[in-house]
Amino acid sequence: MPQHHAIVTVEMPSGGDVPIVRHRLRGAQPGPRVAIVAGIRGDTPEGIRVATDLLRFLVGVEADLRGTVDLYPCANPLAAHRGSRRWPFFDVDLNRLFPGRADGHPPDRVAHALVQDVIGADQVIELRGAHPAFREVPQAHVRHRDPEAAELAMHANVAVVWSRHPGPAAASTFAYQLPGTIVLEGGTGNRLTAGVSRDLTEGVINLLNTVGVLPDQHLPFHWAALTRPLRVTDDKVVRVRAGRGGLFMPEGSPWSEVQAGDLLGRVVDPVQGGEGEPIVSPVSGRLMAVREQPVVFPGSMVARVVVADSPEASEGP
Repeated sequence: MPQHHAIVTVEMPSGGDVPIVRHRLRGAQPGPRVAIVAGIRGDTPEGIRVATDLLRFLVGVEADLRGTVDLYPCANPLAAHRGSRRWPFFDVDLNRLFPGRADGHPPDRVAHALVQDVIGADQVIELRGAHPAFREVPQAHVRHRDPEAAELAMHANVAVVWSRHPGPAAASTFAYQLPGTIVLEGGTGNRLTAGVSRDLTEGVINLLNTVGVLPDQHLPFHWAALTRPLRVTDDKVVRVRAGRGGLFMPEGSPWSEVQAGDLLGRVVDPVQGGEGEPIVSPVSGRLMAVREQPVVFPGSMVARVVVADSPEASEGP
C-alpha cells in the first residue's frame, strides 16, 4: 500500500489544518524515482483527475514497480475547492511563488516544501488542465534546449510536444525549478473533458514504462495505439489575437486542420450585433487551442495555431 505523508500542513485562519499530501509507491526492485505533481493551480481539475486515476492504477501494480513513484494529487487544495486559480485569503497564484520560503506566509511555505520534497527525483511530471478561457489539445511542454525531456515527452500520448523558451514569469514557476520537468495539459478550462483524462493518464503510464519504473506486462494498452505527437518550437506556434473588443464566436475545434485565411471565428458587438470582425488564420496548420470564454478585448488571444507542415515539426508513424 502507498505511504501517505503530509509534506507541509497549512493552518487555516478559522482554525484547523489542511495537509499537502504525498503518496509514495515503492516497488520491490530498485529503479528511478518519478515525481508527479498536480493541482498547483485550483482551476486545473483535469490534472487532479489524472492524478486520482493514476493512484488507483498504481496501487494495483505497486509490488511490481521498479523504483518509486511520488504522487502529489493536489498541491493547492484550498484553491481547488473553490475552482480558483489563486490561493484564497492571500489572493496569490501559487505557480508564481516558487521556489518559495520556509519562513514565508502559507503559500510560500507550500511552494518551498514541495520543491524540497521533489528534489532528487529522476523525472518530474507536472499535471495541469487547459487555460481557464480555452479548449486545448493534450500537449506536453518542455524547456527549450532540453532535448532529452522533449524526446521522453514524445511518449506521453499528446498531440504536441512544445519546446518553449522561458517567459518573463518562468523563474517563479514550479516546472522551472527542476530541469527536465515535463508539463502535461489539455482539455477545457476549469472543467473535466471527456477523453482528455484518459489520454493523459495513459500518457503518464507510458512514460513510467519508458523510464523503466513500470514493467511491460502491466501496460493496460498496446503502445502502438498511443498518439505520436508533433514536435515544435516557439516559432511554429502562432498566437491569433482579436483586433477589437466584443464577444468571440469560434468556428473551429481543437486539432482541426486550417489553411491560411480560413475563418477561426468572429468578434461581434453584443450591443449592435451585425457581422462583427472576422478572425482568420494567418498560417496553415492545426488548431492547438480555441478560446471558449467569449468576452475579449483588443489584443486578447483567441486561438493558437501550430504550423504542422514545416521541417521542424515532425510526426511519427
